[in-house]
Amino acid sequence: MPATLRILHISDLHAILGRHAWRVQRVLGDAWKRNLDELLEDGQFDLVCFTGDVAHGGKAEEYALAQSLLTQLLEPLGLSMDRLFVVPGNHDIDRDLGKAAWEMLRKNLGRTDPGALAQWMAEDRPPLGYEKGQRELLLSRQAAYREWVGKTLKRPELLPENSPHGTLGFRSTLRLPGLPDIHVIGLDSAWAAGDDHDSGKLLLTVDQVGALTTGSDGKPLSGFRLALVHHPLTDLFDEKHVSQLLADNVDLLLRGHLHETSVETLMEPGRLSRQLAAGSLYASDRWPNACHAITVHFDERGRPSRYALRFRTWSPNGHWFDDGGVYPEARGGRLSWPPDSPAPLPSKDTRPPPLVFIGRDAELSRMARCVLPEDKRPPVPVSIQGMPGLGKTTLAEHFFALHEQHFPGGLLRLVLDPQAPLRAVQLLQQLAERLGLLVGLERLAERIREHLHDSRVLLLVENVDSEPAAEQSVALVRQLRGCPLLLTGRLMGLGGAAGWEVIEVPLFAETQALEQLDAEWRTAQPSELPQRKELARELGYLPLALHLAAGYLRIGGLDASSFLNELRAQKLSLAPRDKADRLLDGTHGRERAVLASTFELSLRLLRKQLGADAERMLSGLEALGHAPVSGFGTRLGAAVAGLSEEELRKLLHNALLLSLLSQIPHTERPDGAWRIHPLVAEFLRHQPAATAGFARLSEWFLTRLPELEPGREQEQGQSWKELHQETAALVEWLARVPQEDLVEVERAGTDYARQNGPYAAWIAFCERALKSSPSDDARSNLLWTLGLVSYQGGALDRGLSAAEEKIRLDEGRKDEREVALASGMRADILQARGQLDEALRIRREEELPVYGLPTFSRPAASSTRPCASVAKSSFPSSRSWATSAHCS
Repeated sequence: MPATLRILHISDLHAILGRHAWRVQRVLGDAWKRNLDELLEDGQFDLVCFTGDVAHGGKAEEYALAQSLLTQLLEPLGLSMDRLFVVPGNHDIDRDLGKAAWEMLRKNLGRTDPGALAQWMAEDRPPLGYEKGQRELLLSRQAAYREWVGKTLKRPELLPENSPHGTLGFRSTLRLPGLPDIHVIGLDSAWAAGDDHDSGKLLLTVDQVGALTTGSDGKPLSGFRLALVHHPLTDLFDEKHVSQLLADNVDLLLRGHLHETSVETLMEPGRLSRQLAAGSLYASDRWPNACHAITVHFDERGRPSRYALRFRTWSPNGHWFDDGGVYPEARGGRLSWPPDSPAPLPSKDTRPPPLVFIGRDAELSRMARCVLPEDKRPPVPVSIQGMPGLGKTTLAEHFFALHEQHFPGGLLRLVLDPQAPLRAVQLLQQLAERLGLLVGLERLAERIREHLHDSRVLLLVENVDSEPAAEQSVALVRQLRGCPLLLTGRLMGLGGAAGWEVIEVPLFAETQALEQLDAEWRTAQPSELPQRKELARELGYLPLALHLAAGYLRIGGLDASSFLNELRAQKLSLAPRDKADRLLDGTHGRERAVLASTFELSLRLLRKQLGADAERMLSGLEALGHAPVSGFGTRLGAAVAGLSEEELRKLLHNALLLSLLSQIPHTERPDGAWRIHPLVAEFLRHQPAATAGFARLSEWFLTRLPELEPGREQEQGQSWKELHQETAALVEWLARVPQEDLVEVERAGTDYARQNGPYAAWIAFCERALKSSPSDDARSNLLWTLGLVSYQGGALDRGLSAAEEKIRLDEGRKDEREVALASGMRADILQARGQLDEALRIRREEELPVYGLPTFSRPAASSTRPCASVAKSSFPSSRSWATSAHCS
């Protein structure tokens, strides 16, 4: 019989004095015992894992209550306390302690490298801007939790001072009969928590993860590696740095925090991560409280082969039950993960065809010689050029797929807006943010070069289609010399004089065109070959036209002759809707007509496939012409299309079958997203119903950007999480916001921009808005936001000039409050640059008197800002930045 390990996973008890005890007992009393009795029918438990928020406010008296409840919860299992494993959550932090140290951490977070913070936690070497002793003040906020673990639970092995890291987390190894070594790894994600806006600002640190998930030799642990953490990894500031370590070194990650059960499998090239989240053990007797049981099945090598899950949920009617509503596949509340056997395919295979790549062997060889030189020479940038529809980006993607083993850091895209490209320095800032490198401008290019080289990332710059885009791309490549780089665009000749490898992508030869039709449609019979050749010739041997035609033929059931007749008839009736179409440049008129004809035929067939809903759904597809070139997820796509999410999925499925769009690889968008070819998007934007698309895109962002009032934290977290998933789309949208809407967007987005970025995009947005001749009031607001995002993004000189310009403007307007706020910002930036005396003078002479506070002699570095509550009481309408606890 295969060996198994049984785990009960619970989370988020939130023990608090003063709660209605009878309500707690209703959920966790006799009903809980009956719940355990039913779970025990599947076998005895070996472990109980509690993933945080034992208490509600991190107070000692709350842990006394929690201990009583936990004893009551675990007694029926017949397990001793040494089989209970627990990690802290954000509610196990006492926010009344260590306030100044936490505020300093939060304030400096955006400009301190995560690696420096990791080293501080491991070795007590404070980064610039921090002081000795602040680490201990931060950790003192968990004092009651740690006292409870060590003295009440009597589990000193779960205390960080006894762990391989020494400051955070724990590792405990169990040796149970017939099982491999069980390594329980407790990770502390809560040490940096401190308010209701923690998402994106928490840290595990690479040193904590590395020390606890590897042995003394630095190699992954042998046996079963079970990790516990409170927060989802998406809440981490250092997510990119730790997620790969966890995927490499951990078999199963259990978490809590969101009060929702979820099962996630995250796949990247060469690695796979399994994560399981528990619902809240107790929120109220009316809430769907939850827990689950996990049975780990091991193979003959002692490796986990399958997880059998059983989901249990509390009913307000007074009992726990097997919850089959968690997932459609969880019949009777049970789910096998991964499944015991693959699901059967439907009788009609409606899956989109696999991606096809034809020919281009000579081009691929030239790219390999330049990007992957065999000797010690540095890589040479490769500029892939040609008319629209030739497959330039597809060529770059196929090169990466062929040589993926040389780029373990993956493929990183920069998608330019040819009409309004970001400046090279802003592109560098965007790259730094996406790589998790929050550093100042002075070492920006150097740090990015180091990261791209060390992590072996292939950078792809797309849409170099205009002279302004080419100018900024050249400047970017100069800054990233020695890094593997590909550029794609319509602009011919780019990079030749600079020594780049220039690859002009030609039209297909007849044999390649026929091969593509065979691969994407079906293999031609000998008798069909003349018609196939005629079809390929009529399509101009253009890869995108062949791709669209194959999608039409595959679904429409026509032969080549019938399709040719439709194509010729369509071309006669087509004229360009937009005389400024980028394909009408004097040389590509025929190719444009071919593509447009094929596209129109595909739309006609799609209309037939969609049936009664066709009119509304096609209007939605036309609106998606305004969707971001970088791609869109389900919620953003549904909003732009004006459809429900279910309707959007139906539309996308049918459009995918016709090759009108593509699905973004899971490695780029694990949440699932789609991308429309830029040329297809151009055609869509010229359709009658397309105009509503951009307005809906703007509405989607504008409803999610503002910071909501207290009491709506859950709604706020969901809105900003959706924005985080669409960061690339946000960057594109900010560059496309019409001039008349710039001020509205700044007002809606200033808080999100300050806390989340992407800073380079917001800097570019504010600078564009400042050139639009706004009113003095709007200009003051824009300078405020520009100063904040420049400061947070490491562009201290730009932030300082924005603060100084705001001071001059507001002095002229005689707005004392705004002058004081700008002076405070200026002092912050000077302090970050090490000019402490000047920063102190500004606070004493220009800022504090306006707040009605007494001046003072030089304080400790951790006390250089007026308390937010005083600032707020003096100026009720003062900005949120001045009232968000910046009392550092």
